[in-house]
Amino acid sequence: MLRIKNINFQHGRVKVRTTAEQEAIKNKEKAEKLARYRADMGIVFEKRRNNVYDDELMIVSGRILLQNPDIYTLWNIRREAFINNEGDEDLLKKFYQNELTFTENCLQKNPKSYWVWYQRMWIMNHLEDCDWKRELMLCSKCLNLDERNFHCWNYREFVVQKAGISSEEEFQFATSKILNNFSNYSSWHYRSRLLSKMFHNSNQEDIDEKKKDELELVMNATFTDPSDSSAWFYQRWLLDTHESSFILSQALVKDNSVILLANKNISTESIYLQVNNENENVQWKSWQETKFSKLWFGTFKKQITEIKSIQIEIEGTFYPLLHFNGKWIYRKRKYKSCYNKDQLLEQLSSYKQLAEMEPNNKWAYLTAILLMRKIDFIKFYEDILTNLRVLVNIDSLRSNYYEDLRSKYIIEYKLFELWDIEGNQDVKSEIDLSGLNLTTLSNNEHFNFFEEVNLGANFLSDSLHQLSVLQNCKKLSLSSNELDSLEKFPTLQNLEILSLRNNKLSNIEEILQLLRRHKLKLLDLRENPVCNNKELQATIMQINTDLQLYIE
Repeated sequence: MLRIKNINFQHGRVKVRTTAEQEAIKNKEKAEKLARYRADMGIVFEKRRNNVYDDELMIVSGRILLQNPDIYTLWNIRREAFINNEGDEDLLKKFYQNELTFTENCLQKNPKSYWVWYQRMWIMNHLEDCDWKRELMLCSKCLNLDERNFHCWNYREFVVQKAGISSEEEFQFATSKILNNFSNYSSWHYRSRLLSKMFHNSNQEDIDEKKKDELELVMNATFTDPSDSSAWFYQRWLLDTHESSFILSQALVKDNSVILLANKNISTESIYLQVNNENENVQWKSWQETKFSKLWFGTFKKQITEIKSIQIEIEGTFYPLLHFNGKWIYRKRKYKSCYNKDQLLEQLSSYKQLAEMEPNNKWAYLTAILLMRKIDFIKFYEDILTNLRVLVNIDSLRSNYYEDLRSKYIIEYKLFELWDIEGNQDVKSEIDLSGLNLTTLSNNEHFNFFEEVNLGANFLSDSLHQLSVLQNCKKLSLSSNELDSLEKFPTLQNLEILSLRNNKLSNIEEILQLLRRHKLKLLDLRENPVCNNKELQATIMQINTDLQLYIE
């Protein structure tokens, strides 16, 4: 029978419903749906209050979820129902099997629902004699429909682990998906997780060879579709993956205190300070007071004159410190030489050609930067800055990101310069980073090893919170940084001398708060609007009578 919507027949003629009539019908249908929803939700919550987890609750909640699978409260209630029926194993097994069928039906409604996938994972974790092969088939079916369904990829990772499928075997599956569609970001991400597991159980030589293969694959992908970001992001991951087996990056022991910087987050349970070949009792504190950190401060009791040797043990690896002018130091200064330098140089040449063919392709310039940094950061330093200037012009919406990246590389380069001047044993306590147009400090923990830091003539007004890495700093200059507020200025325990000259500070209360948190010996506030306040000096002196203050 033929049905015609929104029309009926009157006196032999077709009558078309008016817009108002159509709207009225829609509103009536919405009202009926809402009434049914409220009634069903009322039934579910009433039964929950009364601890009645029966078939009706499952039927009614299921009816709602089939319409909207993202009501996570109902999934919680359904799990409560399973828990409350744990006494009858046969019945519970039947419930679990029914729930698997039900979640499949819900996935047809919304295949990217967090809650449906989580419910299925929860059921599989409680169900005995799981059919993991069937679950893999379900994942494959969903991924055939939508290869970018990262919810399904996450569930597949769970299934693969439970089914005992090796990372190598699953890696082949990910490869097939990528070869089918290079623009599959979820598959690239899944591949990176698999590689991380494979690398964990491999020696460095095998890892290097696998990375060579991956770099070839991903370069083919980037040239196939240079505008798609999926493969480019994977390329960045490959180039950023840490290769060194050394954990300790820098350490300084001086006057019964130690500063330790690692290249990954570690806990104090894995750190041992050995003084004269004996473990020393060190009171450790992380700079952000977290259990895991890259940066640790410690104090111990032995006098420095009694020390003949110091070494630090981290996760079974020993790092001997060298003695120089009353200090014991360790620093891993140089990058590890590239195992595949020729391959990276070839790729760099290819991406330069791509940039010439597509001068507005930001990915070609950005990846070239990462390659140059990987190959020889010092040699390519000026070329890296040139590429960043190009990126600011062709990708202006992300200019702030490129300016911050520029600041990061400039600081890194200045540190290398300083370390080369120092030689193998000396260690400088001051660093001059003035006049470099820095926009960020990049949370560079290396700053903790300096007692004097000059950051004048930069643009750090939005980066004051990053100064928290200067916990060892005694003298700090922030002159000419266009600062208009000190609200986010952190507490620096050892700060004694602070220059805020030639900024835009006008709030006297922020200055007073800063003085209350620090025991400053000298404060320079010249050429700030706040200096026009005639009561400024008298007010400040009430807080710190010994302060040497410059306001004019």
